[in-house]
Amino acid sequence: MTDSIPAASDGPIATLVTPAAADALAWLPLKPHTGVDYKLLWRSGKSVAGLMRIAPGGTVIPHAHVRSHHHMWVIAGSAEMLDERVHPGTYLHVPAGVRHGVSAVGEGGCTMLYLYLREDATPGE
Repeated sequence: MTDSIPAASDGPIATLVTPAAADALAWLPLKPHTGVDYKLLWRSGKSVAGLMRIAPGGTVIPHAHVRSHHHMWVIAGSAEMLDERVHPGTYLHVPAGVRHGVSAVGEGGCTMLYLYLREDATPGE
């Protein structure tokens, strides 16, 4: 189950996503990319956290996020990102404005935890 856990005051709310709750979430296609699906675990304004699954042969077209830092942690499989082969345990930080993509996905695909964290409240991605 996904639970919202209130703070001691009426302030921010913590979110806890159990393995069962994450498993119950549907994988959704991430357009316009090929063979890429995601599960959204958390959102606050334009900042998000989720899981991304890239099938063998799938690609994330090179792109840049104008105002969001992109953090990724590879949890299964392998692929090529930022001109390097990445495997489970690899962490990547892509600052806002830096082009990046995913290619050469391994035979078992590639799954990662991702975060898009906004620096400000300016509209845009």
